[in-house]
Amino acid sequence: MKRPFRLSRLLPLLAFLALLNPVGGLLLVAVFFAPSGTPPLLHFLKGILREYSLVLLLPALVTALLTVYVTHSGRWTWLRWGAWAVVLLLLYAALTPALSAWRMARTHGIPLSFREYFRPLVADRPLPSQTVRFATVEGVDLHADIFLPDVRTSDARPAVLYLHGGGWSGGERGYARAWADFLTSRGYPVISLDYRLFPPATGLKAPGDVQCGIAWVKAHAATYGIDPAQLVLFGESAGGHLATLVAYATGDSRLPSSCDAGDTSVKAVISFYAPSDLAGHATRSGADSRRNLEGFTGVPLEGHEDLYALLSPLTHVGPEAPPTLLVHGGADSEVPLDASQALATRLGQARVPHQLFTLPYAEHAFDVWDGGFGRQLAQALVGRFLQQHVPVGDHPRP
Repeated sequence: MKRPFRLSRLLPLLAFLALLNPVGGLLLVAVFFAPSGTPPLLHFLKGILREYSLVLLLPALVTALLTVYVTHSGRWTWLRWGAWAVVLLLLYAALTPALSAWRMARTHGIPLSFREYFRPLVADRPLPSQTVRFATVEGVDLHADIFLPDVRTSDARPAVLYLHGGGWSGGERGYARAWADFLTSRGYPVISLDYRLFPPATGLKAPGDVQCGIAWVKAHAATYGIDPAQLVLFGESAGGHLATLVAYATGDSRLPSSCDAGDTSVKAVISFYAPSDLAGHATRSGADSRRNLEGFTGVPLEGHEDLYALLSPLTHVGPEAPPTLLVHGGADSEVPLDASQALATRLGQARVPHQLFTLPYAEHAFDVWDGGFGRQLAQALVGRFLQQHVPVGDHPRP
């Protein structure tokens, strides 16, 4: 005769799970609060957890239920306080970013969507309408990916010229695909430009490549229905550094174009989480960032302060600088928030129209994940800035 099943037989297993869950929860919390200087993989995971923090409610709930059951049985009571502490930490990590995003959204009148929030991390992204070679410099071919709006118009429209990030040594123009749908759906052609990466050192070359790309776009603007006087440079991280440097240093003979070019000025500039003062960045950053800067410039900071200043957007801010949108994460462990704060201060002193938006919870590259609250906020901020400074006009919006 079979013995009746008793739930008490599962008690050892439940106790083991009650122990395992807090350990797993502590690991998640450790990733969530990972400081700067930790391995890149941890920063990558930290960024995902902060953008999709609400998923931490699930381990918090499971840990709480298991802890309640096991401690209620009268055994393993020593787990109780540690497990509840982990539950509280998980709840804090789950709710703080989401509440921060919602407060910012409410302050600025930006709607956030849970439906978008639960999209795949990386959804389908469009392919370029066309890829062209816009220059060959010192034997290196430079290409541009062109994304065009579906709705054609006889009027010339503003265009967004995108510069990818990657620490000046990596990344690719294909990163623009993450923004292409959003921008083209609002009527803006998007042109993602190559620039030379290090090694060898490209500190005095990459800005010239960007100018060469701007000149090519202006020369071929009529082909793509673009108004050459209404161009916006949009860069992220290292791309944001180049965007602001080129936008502010227009006409500086020390930073010439890589090819024959006339006017390379732009109407506006957008920079996400980018360094603005290379000397300050080298001083305050970790060893990896310093190595990147030395690879980009070709020299260490010591004894070459003038070169670092020349390659710093902060140095070139003046009254003629174009309107600027700065967006930065308050928890950025790659490029600290003070980089954008210092640039905003300098822009204010020069009376340049500008806006700085800080996402207090956000890590570096917070906007790359489709649907996350950070991406939703970033899209709204970019859309408003473009509409304010380079409106498409009567182009229909979805």
